[in-house]
Amino acid sequence: MVVDQWWVGVVVAGVVVGISVLSFIVTKLRAPGFKVKGKHVFITGGSSGLGLALAKKYARQGAKVSIVARGLDKLEESKKEIEGSRKNTDADVFIQSCDVSDFASVQKAVDAANEFHGRATDHVVCSAGFAAPGYFLDQDVSLFKKSMDVNYFGTLHTIKAALPAMVEHSEERGQDGHIVLVSSGLGLISWIGYAQYAASKYALRGLAESLRNELKLYGIRVSIFYPGNIDTPGYVEENRTKPPETKTIEGVSELVHPDKVAQSLINGVSDGQFSITNDPMIFILRVLGNGVAPRYNTMMETIMLILLIPIQVGFGFFMDFVVRQTKHARRTSPTTGETPNEVSYSSMACSPIALRKGEDKN
Repeated sequence: MVVDQWWVGVVVAGVVVGISVLSFIVTKLRAPGFKVKGKHVFITGGSSGLGLALAKKYARQGAKVSIVARGLDKLEESKKEIEGSRKNTDADVFIQSCDVSDFASVQKAVDAANEFHGRATDHVVCSAGFAAPGYFLDQDVSLFKKSMDVNYFGTLHTIKAALPAMVEHSEERGQDGHIVLVSSGLGLISWIGYAQYAASKYALRGLAESLRNELKLYGIRVSIFYPGNIDTPGYVEENRTKPPETKTIEGVSELVHPDKVAQSLINGVSDGQFSITNDPMIFILRVLGNGVAPRYNTMMETIMLILLIPIQVGFGFFMDFVVRQTKHARRTSPTTGETPNEVSYSSMACSPIALRKGEDKN
């Protein structure tokens, strides 16, 4: 009887693995690929970090590239880098100073880019962002508004400006249109220090899921990208205001070069993924909180859910433990002369995951 039960287990496991592999193969066979030669890509936050890395990769594949950001001098420098990467030397790079928090500015840039290239946008990547970590009680309301203006409304403005022309040409282009919203690992989970930032990134998920469903009317794909740590100047700036508890929960991990992050995003676009990640822990968080959005491999992720829930509960406990320890430290160190931000946390456990991010400044 025991032997029979053992064989049943083996058969069930084999069937599950087989279905998972078959699902993976079917997904790959149905993938749209990354065919962007002669296509027009419009990238916000394109003068540095992830945005610039993506622009260069699109250029290498023969795409017509348009990048916007606030600083014109930086855009000029980035344009030269992109031109050095391009496959089609006849395709110039369009640049324009643009404030994504201002819809009129974005509309003007999109219209000018379409006229410059003689083609409406095929791919739109919303990569501009802003982050200013800190305690909720210490931060002015203006910071929260700025975060929403850049991270959420900046993305919404870009899509709203580009989409009408994409829809107009959708029938002649088929399934080639693609919109990418760049969120963050902190668009799936958040903790102390990120109230200002995470709320705006969570909002992008709702926008992306709504658009994914609606734009099926026109054959335009939508993806949302949840990157981990990116090695950008913006990340260095964020650390200056980051509370010590935030750093403790994040732990220590290597920053990933923008080129590598950009390749992960392109791989996801090529595979036709809706939710794209470049970090194993963020992938786990996405699986745990996927909702009704399309999964990359449904069978595999169903199995993972059973195993991952204890990890989810454990990390939630860890976050609360860090804050409780901080509360204790604040109460017991009034005579040290330290401010709350200066209390030492060196004796505390290191975080099991690091979910930081780097922003491409608008």
